[in-house]
Amino acid sequence: MPAWFEATLAIVAAIAAVFFFAKYRETAAALEESERMKRKLSKDLDRYRDVPQLRALRDGLTGERELPRDDQGRQHVMIRNSSRKLVHVTIGDVAVEAVEPGEAFFRAGGEQCALQELE
Repeated sequence: MPAWFEATLAIVAAIAAVFFFAKYRETAAALEESERMKRKLSKDLDRYRDVPQLRALRDGLTGERELPRDDQGRQHVMIRNSSRKLVHVTIGDVAVEAVEPGEAFFRAGGEQCALQELE
Protein backbone atom coordinates (compact mmCIF):
# COMPACT_ATOMS: atom_id res chain seq x y z
CA MET A 1 0.00 0.00 0.00
CA PRO A 2 1.48 3.38 -0.97
CA ALA A 3 2.47 5.78 1.80
CA TRP A 4 0.28 8.58 0.46
CA PHE A 5 -2.78 6.27 0.70
CA GLU A 6 -2.03 5.38 4.32
CA ALA A 7 -1.56 9.08 5.15
CA THR A 8 -4.87 9.90 3.43
CA LEU A 9 -6.68 7.17 5.40
CA ALA A 10 -5.18 8.46 8.67
CA ILE A 11 -6.26 12.05 7.89
CA VAL A 12 -9.79 10.94 6.90
CA ALA A 13 -10.07 8.85 10.08
CA ALA A 14 -8.91 11.82 12.21
CA ILE A 15 -11.42 14.15 10.56
CA ALA A 16 -14.21 11.58 11.03
CA ALA A 17 -13.26 11.19 14.69
CA VAL A 18 -13.39 14.97 15.21
CA PHE A 19 -16.85 15.17 13.63
CA PHE A 20 -18.06 12.14 15.63
CA PHE A 21 -16.93 13.59 18.97
CA ALA A 22 -18.33 17.03 18.10
CA LYS A 23 -21.72 15.47 17.34
CA TYR A 24 -21.48 13.40 20.54
CA ARG A 25 -20.81 16.51 22.67
CA GLU A 26 -23.67 18.35 20.97
CA THR A 27 -26.05 15.47 21.66
CA ALA A 28 -24.89 15.18 25.27
CA ALA A 29 -25.43 18.92 25.81
CA ALA A 30 -28.92 18.71 24.27
CA LEU A 31 -29.83 15.77 26.55
CA GLU A 32 -28.55 17.61 29.60
CA GLU A 33 -30.60 20.70 28.68
CA SER A 34 -33.63 18.49 28.10
CA GLU A 35 -33.28 16.94 31.59
CA ARG A 36 -32.88 20.39 33.15
CA MET A 37 -36.05 21.66 31.44
CA LYS A 38 -37.93 18.50 32.44
CA ARG A 39 -37.04 19.05 36.11
CA LYS A 40 -38.01 22.74 35.92
CA LEU A 41 -41.34 22.04 34.23
CA SER A 42 -42.05 19.21 36.65
CA LYS A 43 -41.61 21.60 39.59
CA ASP A 44 -43.91 24.14 37.90
CA LEU A 45 -46.49 21.43 37.26
CA ASP A 46 -46.39 20.34 40.91
CA ARG A 47 -46.93 23.94 41.99
CA TYR A 48 -49.92 24.47 39.69
CA ARG A 49 -51.37 21.02 40.39
CA ASP A 50 -52.23 22.17 43.92
CA VAL A 51 -54.12 25.30 42.81
CA PRO A 52 -57.58 23.67 42.35
CA GLN A 53 -57.31 21.99 45.76
CA LEU A 54 -56.27 25.21 47.43
CA ARG A 55 -59.13 27.09 45.75
CA ALA A 56 -61.60 24.44 46.95
CA LEU A 57 -60.18 24.72 50.49
CA ARG A 58 -60.41 28.51 50.37
CA ASP A 59 -64.00 28.39 49.09
CA GLY A 60 -64.93 25.85 51.75
CA LEU A 61 -63.43 27.91 54.56
CA THR A 62 -65.01 31.17 53.42
CA GLY A 63 -68.47 29.62 53.08
CA GLU A 64 -68.73 29.88 49.30
CA ARG A 65 -68.67 26.11 49.02
CA GLU A 66 -69.66 23.55 51.63
CA LEU A 67 -67.06 21.07 52.84
CA PRO A 68 -68.22 17.67 54.17
CA ARG A 69 -69.27 17.84 57.85
CA ASP A 70 -69.43 15.11 60.47
CA ASP A 71 -71.94 14.74 63.34
CA GLN A 72 -69.92 17.09 65.58
CA GLY A 73 -69.98 19.87 62.97
CA ARG A 74 -66.31 19.57 62.02
CA GLN A 75 -65.38 20.00 58.37
CA HIS A 76 -63.18 17.46 56.62
CA VAL A 77 -60.91 17.85 53.63
CA MET A 78 -58.05 15.86 52.11
CA ILE A 79 -55.14 17.74 50.56
CA ARG A 80 -51.64 16.74 49.45
CA ASN A 81 -48.55 17.82 51.34
CA SER A 82 -45.22 18.84 49.80
CA SER A 83 -44.22 15.21 49.21
CA ARG A 84 -47.54 14.60 47.37
CA LYS A 85 -48.95 12.38 50.16
CA LEU A 86 -52.63 12.72 51.09
CA VAL A 87 -53.31 14.39 54.42
CA HIS A 88 -56.70 14.41 56.19
CA VAL A 89 -57.44 17.85 57.67
CA THR A 90 -60.22 18.30 60.22
CA ILE A 91 -61.42 21.86 60.75
CA GLY A 92 -63.37 22.85 63.85
CA ASP A 93 -65.62 25.88 64.25
CA VAL A 94 -64.60 28.28 61.51
CA ALA A 95 -65.28 31.96 61.97
CA VAL A 96 -65.36 33.78 58.66
CA GLU A 97 -66.10 37.43 58.10
CA ALA A 98 -65.65 39.70 55.12
CA VAL A 99 -63.34 42.67 55.74
CA GLU A 100 -62.05 45.64 53.83
CA PRO A 101 -58.31 45.79 53.09
CA GLY A 102 -56.40 47.06 56.12
CA GLU A 103 -59.20 46.32 58.62
CA ALA A 104 -58.22 42.78 59.66
CA PHE A 105 -56.31 42.52 62.96
CA PHE A 106 -55.37 39.81 65.40
CA ARG A 107 -53.78 39.86 68.85
CA ALA A 108 -50.32 38.42 69.39
CA GLY A 109 -48.58 38.86 72.73
CA GLY A 110 -51.15 41.42 73.85
CA GLU A 111 -50.64 43.80 70.94
CA GLN A 112 -52.74 44.25 67.84
CA CYS A 113 -51.16 43.10 64.56
CA ALA A 114 -52.47 43.71 61.04
CA LEU A 115 -53.22 40.75 58.80
CA GLN A 116 -51.81 40.65 55.29
CA GLU A 117 -53.41 38.93 52.34
CA LEU A 118 -51.92 35.55 51.50
CA GLU A 119 -50.37 35.59 48.04
